[in-house]
Amino acid sequence: MDRRIWIIFLTVFIDLLGFGILIPILPTFAQNELAMNETLIGLIVGIFSLMQFIFNPLWGRLSDIYGRKPILIFGLGGNVFSYIITGLVLGGVLKSIPLLFISRALAGFFSANIGAAMAYISDVTPPKDRSKGMGLIGAAFGLGFVFGPFIGGIMAKRFGYDFPTYFSALLSFLALLLTIFFVSESLPKELRGAKTMGGFNLKNGLKKLISALKHPHVGFLIMLYFIVVFSISNIFSTFQLYAESKNGFSFDIEEVSYLFAFTGLVGAITQGLLIRPILKIFDERKVFIAACVIMGVGLGTIPFSNHILVLLLGSLFLMSFGNGLLLSIGLGLISKFSERDEQGGILGLTQSLASFARFIGPSWGGLVYHYISFAAPFLTGGIVMIGATVMSLRLLKDKYRHSSNTVGM
Repeated sequence: MDRRIWIIFLTVFIDLLGFGILIPILPTFAQNELAMNETLIGLIVGIFSLMQFIFNPLWGRLSDIYGRKPILIFGLGGNVFSYIITGLVLGGVLKSIPLLFISRALAGFFSANIGAAMAYISDVTPPKDRSKGMGLIGAAFGLGFVFGPFIGGIMAKRFGYDFPTYFSALLSFLALLLTIFFVSESLPKELRGAKTMGGFNLKNGLKKLISALKHPHVGFLIMLYFIVVFSISNIFSTFQLYAESKNGFSFDIEEVSYLFAFTGLVGAITQGLLIRPILKIFDERKVFIAACVIMGVGLGTIPFSNHILVLLLGSLFLMSFGNGLLLSIGLGLISKFSERDEQGGILGLTQSLASFARFIGPSWGGLVYHYISFAAPFLTGGIVMIGATVMSLRLLKDKYRHSSNTVGM
C-alpha cells in the first residue's frame, strides 16, 4: 500500500490518541472540580463529535479548493491550541465551565479535518483499494480509543488533570510536524477549486451518494451501524462516573483507565485477530445478528455486575467483543453493497453519521443518568441493541448474500 497512506494513518492515530486520553478525565474533572451534573457532562463529552459532524463537509470542501495538506496542517495546529486551552481549564488557571465547553467545541471543529484525511486517501488509492484505505482511518480511530483512555487515566492520577491535556497538545504537534515534512499534496493544482470531493465531481457524486442511501441494502446497513455506535456511546460520559461512585466500585481515575484499557484491548483483538477465523466458519450475517445480542447483553448487565470479575469477564468482555464484531462487519457489509466508485464517499458519510451518534449517545446517557438512574444509560444501550437484533434479522434474506469481498480490514 502507498507509503503516503501509512503516514496519514499515523498522523490520524496520533491525533486521535490525544483525544482518547481525555475520555476518562473530562467527566471526573467536570463532576469533582466544576460540580457539573451528568446532563452537562454528557454535553461536554458529546460536543466534540457534534462539531466534527457539522464541519466535516466544510473541511472536505475547503480541501477541494486549497488542497488537502493545508487543511490538515490548519486542523492539527488548531488542535494544539484547543488542547492548551483545555489544559489551562483543567489546571485551574482558567477554571470556567463555558471555557471548557468552548475548548472542546474548538477541538471538535479542528478535528473535523478528518474529512480532508479521507479525501487524501481517496486521491491516492484506486477504487479497488479505497475501502481498505478508509479502513485504516477507522483503525486509527479504534487504536486511539484503545490506548488513549488508559494513558490518560494513569497520567491524571499521578501528575494532575492538566498534564495529559498538554501531552495531547504535544501529540498533535508531532502529528503536525509529520504532516508538514512527510505528507505531500495529493490534489494537483489544476484540480483545486473544482467541485470535487474525494476524487468525485460534487454534483454527480452527491447524486450517487443519495441514490446509494436510497438503496435498501446500503441505507439499511448504515442505519444499523448508526444504532450500534449510538448504543456504545451511551456510556462514554457515564461509565467512569458509575465506576467511581458508590453505586459502582468506588474506583479512582487510574483504576477506571484499566477498565477502558481492557475493553479497548478486547475490541482490538476481536477486530484484528479473531474476526477473520470466525467469518471463515460462520456466515457474516449470522455473526452480525449474534453480535447484536452479545453486545446488548454486555451493555445491559453492567449496572448489575456486583463483582469486578463479573464486570470484566462478563459485561465488559461481552460488550467489547460484540462491538468489535459489529463495527468490522458493519463497515465491511456497507463496503460490499456500495458501488466501487462510491465506496470512499459512502464510508466517509458513514463515519460522519457515526460522529453524530457519538454526540447523541453521551448527551442522552448523561441526561438519563441524571434524571432517571445510574443504570439508565446502560439499559438504554441494551434495549436499543435488542431492537437492532430484530432489525438485523432482515440480513438473513437472500438479497443480502454477497460473495465478492471478505470482511475485515
